[in-house]
Amino acid sequence: MKALVYYGPRDIRISEIEKPKINKNEVLVKVEACGICGSDVHGYLGITGRRIPPMVMGHEFTGIVEALGGDIEDISIGDRVVVYPARFCGRCEFCKVGLTNLCINRTVFGVMSVNGAMAEYVAVPRENILKLPDNIDFIKGTFLEPLSVAYRAVKTAGDILNKNILIVGAGTIGLLILQVVRFGGARNIVISDVNDRRLEIARKLGADITLNPEKEDVKVSVSHNIPDGIDVAFEAVGLEVTVNQALNILKNRGTCVFVGNAMKNITIDMQNIVTRELRILGTYTFTVEEFKESINLLEKINTKEMLSKIVPLEEGPEAFEELAKKDSNILKVVLRV
Repeated sequence: MKALVYYGPRDIRISEIEKPKINKNEVLVKVEACGICGSDVHGYLGITGRRIPPMVMGHEFTGIVEALGGDIEDISIGDRVVVYPARFCGRCEFCKVGLTNLCINRTVFGVMSVNGAMAEYVAVPRENILKLPDNIDFIKGTFLEPLSVAYRAVKTAGDILNKNILIVGAGTIGLLILQVVRFGGARNIVISDVNDRRLEIARKLGADITLNPEKEDVKVSVSHNIPDGIDVAFEAVGLEVTVNQALNILKNRGTCVFVGNAMKNITIDMQNIVTRELRILGTYTFTVEEFKESINLLEKINTKEMLSKIVPLEEGPEAFEELAKKDSNILKVVLRV
């Protein structure tokens, strides 16, 4: 079958690889669309160590059921589906309480050496399959994965009704968090980013205040516009500078949710956290149940403003290179397989 294979930093090519075979309780999915995640771009650049070549990336995908393994009765050939992108054991202490995102035996499609969905076919466990509602097309369906990340992040923060919210980073995840907290009844929503085009999109999606830290003092601007302070901050970049921006702007006893995961180690001001009793929470992807819960929310989410391009799989190498440019205004690209 045809696949977009990662061979090393900045080396990704269309290649012929073996079509996957399905085992009992697996479903063969003919991939229709696959989103390019920011983590895929980091993998393409070779800066995370989480893509081991040669391999096929892609974990945000939709498709059509092509074949069934064993006696699967609740899924039919021809069904339109979206896929929970991680295999989980169902036996460990975390799986037993529903935390499939923390499964100790977890593997993710398109991560490390596990082939993903930038290919014509993927073999998927039955429990990972979710039928795609008729009113959601294959392209919009690829947004369910990042939306689920945003959904869990907001759940992790706790009650956001009438709270002042700061979102650091107006990438796909940040813009989805923006929409989720707006639906959740946040009072004021501030979003910061160094890309003015992304801030323009944020305003269209309901941000009350947009700030560019390269052009203004974000802390001063927030203090001026929201005198009672920021209750909850979502850090959706994962860099030292953005993490500290979020922590420094929070009011005393505020909560910061770490969503971004770009840097392994950062330096933060411990005294700032201790003396102001800040609360820091980490959130990692989402559970299979949260994936299912998010599909109802997807119907209300505006994905058109975030979708920059739909390109055929064959143009994947050019799409990756464009996304990797520091001055790129491209936000979200979906590959049509």
